[in-house]
Amino acid sequence: MIDHLKRISFNVKKSVDEFLENNPGGAGEIIKIGADGTPTSRLDLVAEDDVFRYVKDNDLPLNILSEEYGYLDRGYGDTLVLDPLDGSYNAENNIPFYSISMAIGRENLSGIEKAFVLNLASGRYYWAEKGKGAFFMEERIKRRKKRETLGVVSLGKNVKDYVFRGIEGTRRIRSMGCASLEMIMVAEGIADFFIYDYRGKSVLRIVDIAASTLIVRESGGFVLDAETFLPLEMPFSLSERRNIIAYSDPEVLEKIRGWRR
Repeated sequence: MIDHLKRISFNVKKSVDEFLENNPGGAGEIIKIGADGTPTSRLDLVAEDDVFRYVKDNDLPLNILSEEYGYLDRGYGDTLVLDPLDGSYNAENNIPFYSISMAIGRENLSGIEKAFVLNLASGRYYWAEKGKGAFFMEERIKRRKKRETLGVVSLGKNVKDYVFRGIEGTRRIRSMGCASLEMIMVAEGIADFFIYDYRGKSVLRIVDIAASTLIVRESGGFVLDAETFLPLEMPFSLSERRNIIAYSDPEVLEKIRGWRR
């Protein structure tokens, strides 16, 4: 099934590349409100349509839960959890950090068995199978050793105060606008942590982080619910949202706990 996910991803990359080349300035046109309640652009639909077409044409034994469409029950046990274009704003504005994110499993996050994320701008891809490890391209991910601390955070007017204390206490910080790829920075060891934690609301849906959560965990990292500090769990539902923390080792978690005090 990983091979199918790879083919789907590169089909989407081709379609997205062609659309961006032929429709300069038009990628961000809003077509409708998606099933998750957020605006759907023309580019989002280009990516999603490619995935649905492949699944149907190849009769893959999968239901589909997608950011734009919602849930398509095809009568199977396994579900493809899909964000066809994570980082839409980046794509629409020629910022080369956006992805397709796909995971396969049953019922909830802990039921995810396979994951695949492709950086649609660069063609670099990452995948994992539960209990078998995480991979960059065709090589097992080996978390690199770093000399400096790098944190990745989501920034906005409702970010919790401790996030800014963490920024002050960290050598380098990035905010990239694509949760799936930012979490994979933790899996690779490029970043020590990823924090997505907002005051008064939870933000991330399972389609955003299902694949990258498995990749982080299979690489030896951790993904927690930011409210409870328990391992992140989410049902296959677009109505559920969470704030999260991903990190590389227990020492990093203790630093984050200290910022929250």
